[in-house]
Amino acid sequence: MRRRGHHPRNQRDSRYIGDYLHNILRPLVPPLRTSGWMWHLYCCYFSYMSTGRWTNRGIMNDASDLWSVSMPGKSNRIRLIAAAALALAALPAAAQTRDAPPPPAAERLGLDSLFGANMVLQRDRPIAIWGRAKPGERVEVSLGGKHAVAVADADGAWRARLAPRRAGGPYRLEASAASFHDRYDDVMIGDVWLCAGQSNMEFRRSKALDLDQRFAPDPGLRILDVARQQAPAPSPHLMTLGGWSRSAPATAANFSAVCHHFGQRLRAALGVPIGLIDAAWGGTQIAAFVDEDMLTSRELAPSIADPASRQNGGRVFNGMIAPLAPFALRGVLWYQGESDTHRPEAYGARLAALAASWRKAFAQPLPFVVIQLPAFDPAPKDPSGHWAIVREAQRRFAANDDRAGLVVQIDQGSAHQLHPPRKAVVAERAAAVALADVYRSGGAKGPRAATIARTKTAIRIRFATAGALSGRDGPAVEGFELCAERCAPVAARVIGARDVELLIPAGTDPRSVRYAWADVPAPALFDGSGWPVGPFETAIPKRGKARID
Repeated sequence: MRRRGHHPRNQRDSRYIGDYLHNILRPLVPPLRTSGWMWHLYCCYFSYMSTGRWTNRGIMNDASDLWSVSMPGKSNRIRLIAAAALALAALPAAAQTRDAPPPPAAERLGLDSLFGANMVLQRDRPIAIWGRAKPGERVEVSLGGKHAVAVADADGAWRARLAPRRAGGPYRLEASAASFHDRYDDVMIGDVWLCAGQSNMEFRRSKALDLDQRFAPDPGLRILDVARQQAPAPSPHLMTLGGWSRSAPATAANFSAVCHHFGQRLRAALGVPIGLIDAAWGGTQIAAFVDEDMLTSRELAPSIADPASRQNGGRVFNGMIAPLAPFALRGVLWYQGESDTHRPEAYGARLAALAASWRKAFAQPLPFVVIQLPAFDPAPKDPSGHWAIVREAQRRFAANDDRAGLVVQIDQGSAHQLHPPRKAVVAERAAAVALADVYRSGGAKGPRAATIARTKTAIRIRFATAGALSGRDGPAVEGFELCAERCAPVAARVIGARDVELLIPAGTDPRSVRYAWADVPAPALFDGSGWPVGPFETAIPKRGKARID
């Protein structure tokens, strides 16, 4: 019998969200807001894969939150708009079957739905176990021979705490009181990673073109899908899609491709049980993932016309992140930003607020591995470079947070695919960054600009890199610009193993320098492992040397 708090695994298809129609529908947004519509449009969308096929993925609400893919040819746009019209006609049926509200938490006594057979608990950290009972009931909890006791409060909530344990298992988790007795077997202790973001994190493994779909099952890798849920206040009740399961082709097919392959690489490197929790929701802006109080205190709350929209500050945090706390985690893998490129200036501050609010909620100094946006051109005739601005915000966050790492992937993606179907490289780089920055195990994690120095005639940038730098076509490197009132390309050349020198044109006084500053940049500088140097923008010191942060 299916436990309450879980959706069937096959509902995972309906929660995969595309972001394609936003630019097409954007002119309709003001009329819709003033027309009295309930502002809950359900739009069908198609994913344009590298094979050129259109695949019907499901239904999307909040049409104002969709993003379009730039597609060559008028016929594709006509087909896409026609599909949206058909989906609107199907609105009543879609509204009845999608994202059913969770049952009240009080309906079930016992362990929270986060806990179950096949789960992984975080090693070397205190273990919090919680659930519901009748008010005042005594609850006994045991895990592999270790015991703890809790008493339910006036609302029926209880929480027990077990001492830290080393990696191992399988164990039996039991919780019992006069009103219930829950028992779950095959519980492991290892490292747990929370994977969150929007549709590129949500992208299913079965649709990834460069991942082996017939991989060997791994009993040491466990996965959990969090159901999409938004709420006006922190929810005490977590909704999941089927509960925890062992990694196998059948169970991982609808799981996040990036998250799953990331976990596979960690398993191979660490040899301990790995638990992966996917809490992604496509088309969602970053503010929705941040605690509302944190946004308000930092004056970062978005202005959304519809108070029930999930894009309001804290709505997704309340429904999908807060119910996980205070579950112990090893770290967070974050892949998001596409839906914030229309207003990119606040992204950096909101990303910092997100990290602060999650660390506060989980009462842990959580490490964050941030996946930088790939190449994509939402509007070929728009020179604004909004994607470049978001990438720079992601870079600066990682550079200025001691517990954050950055995954560069400007050599991935394409101008016409918002959802790159190849996910292996980004997942492998994310695992490498986690191993280097979180586990301190060494190894390549990609080159980064470290310092900048100025002379009368040149600017020299030094890079932190595991191997010698090289240009794509030799020592000369394209993609650098010097900026004063405007930015202009400048000649650059690799000097030695770690430096790039830029010649200052006569009669100019540049104030800043930037590299690969475009929605679809052409990576031209790589380290010895083949990792690209990521985009960056930094001020030029008037004299001497300065750190790039």
